[in-house]
Amino acid sequence: MSLAPISIASIAIGFISFSFTLAIWIHAFWDAFQTLGSAPSQIQDALSVLRQGLYEEREYLKSKRRRGEGDVMPGSKSKSLYYEGGPTRVINDAVKDLIKEFKEYERPFLVTPHEGREKELEWSFDATQQHYQCDFPRRVLWLRAKGHIYNIANRLEKAQIRRIAQETTETQFMVRDTMGMVREYETRLRAIEERLQMSRIGY
Repeated sequence: MSLAPISIASIAIGFISFSFTLAIWIHAFWDAFQTLGSAPSQIQDALSVLRQGLYEEREYLKSKRRRGEGDVMPGSKSKSLYYEGGPTRVINDAVKDLIKEFKEYERPFLVTPHEGREKELEWSFDATQQHYQCDFPRRVLWLRAKGHIYNIANRLEKAQIRRIAQETTETQFMVRDTMGMVREYETRLRAIEERLQMSRIGY
């Protein structure tokens, strides 16, 4: 007894769906197996690089804020803009939250927990240099934490891009203002030269 065309089509579709599902499971299993095998290098590299990047960005923002506060008069609008939620303040708060989130995922991997109370945003050698455990339980834990760590790294990169864009805009405004001042001075100098020339010829 031959099968109806619709039955053959259903069987074919079911077989294809099963094949795709099986392929996805095999790929996921193989990816997890590779992650377990390369976890020691991934853990050390990913956590160290991200920790370094987070603290360097935080330190840069702190130094930028200090420079900004030193260049403005007390009570000026530029200074109040930071404390009222200006772009630098927003980026600074975002990086602060990223550091806090990162340390939650990093803590289970640390060989030596932080001694005393490490300041959340303190720049120091200890703040950027850590060693991590890579035994089998941590490798399994890395399967879950890996995606979160890469997500934090991606968000840090976006914050840095936003900060660079802001600085580029500020530089453009400064250049535009400077060029305007230069043109204004050139106009004044030409006017003075014309007056001097007119006075010399007796006008």
